[in-house]
Amino acid sequence: MDSVLREKWFTLSLVQQMINIGNEVKRGLRFASDPDKKAMFFEKAIRYTQLTMEDCKNAHVLPELLISKEVLEDYSGEHNLACSGEQISRYYQTYQYLL
Repeated sequence: MDSVLREKWFTLSLVQQMINIGNEVKRGLRFASDPDKKAMFFEKAIRYTQLTMEDCKNAHVLPELLISKEVLEDYSGEHNLACSGEQISRYYQTYQYLL
């Protein structure tokens, strides 16, 4: 992971991190008809989630972050969890109201 991105990411609050992840999810859903673009945005959301998990200040929400990462990985892969894009998008939208 790029160290500059990592440093900048860790300066963001948890809410800001989650909003950024949600923005990538939203972009991925917008490009649902283009598998390459959809995959690119979801991979970015997964990378951002991983960074959020590595941020020490977020240790108290690690279980939730693990679940959200699993949901993103599943949605961009096999869909075993049966979460819809709308459900995932709504989850991340809630963070926008916390700013």
